Amino acid sequence: MPPVLIATLAYLGILVAVLAVGLILIAWYLWGTAKALRQIRDGLALVESDTRPLGATLEQVNGALAQLGGGLGSVLQWLILADASLGRIVKRFRSSAA
Repeated sequence: MPPVLIATLAYLGILVAVLAVGLILIAWYLWGTAKALRQIRDGLALVESDTRPLGATLEQVNGALAQLGGGLGSVLQWLILADASLGRIVKRFRSSAA
């Protein structure tokens, strides 16, 4: 066998081995990435199933907070009127004391 043929076959063998190792490493990392993505998918599905019941509760809380906001608005108006009335009373006391 001529030395050129031996060198060519050796080079071809090394090339195939290096390519095989490279492809195996790529497959290994892709497998690890797929495993991580499956775990993320499973985690997100768990979060979705755990938070699904919160929808109705949050709607109730939102409605209660809207009612509270309306009530606090009424209290604010009452306090503004009370402040004005107390201001007039204080002015009367000051004018009568002077």
